[in-house]
Amino acid sequence: MFVFWLAHSGKAIHRVYPTQGQEAFLEGHIEAFTAIGGIPTRHIRYDNLTSAVASVLHGTTDRRRTENQRWILFRSHFGFDAFYCQPGIAGAHEKAEWKAKSGVSGVTG
Repeated sequence: MFVFWLAHSGKAIHRVYPTQGQEAFLEGHIEAFTAIGGIPTRHIRYDNLTSAVASVLHGTTDRRRTENQRWILFRSHFGFDAFYCQPGIAGAHEKAEWKAKSGVSGVTG
């Protein structure tokens, strides 16, 4: 299931796909952007899912990631920035906040 949740308005877009692959992840974004009538103007918050992140750069004090090339192209095309939750215990509160509101894992804008 793909969930795109807008933190400010509380609006959520849910889509069910037969797979959890990157194709479904990207298509879910396109359908969400269509449903909300545009693309969020700030960043979109993500867990460190493999559809977007190839690796987390541990040992840094920021949120740098090595992103998948296809994901970089997708974000560049649509013109939005990604904000990644911290991995592990450090980021648990960030993830719990939006997962509790949406009911399932997903992305937030």
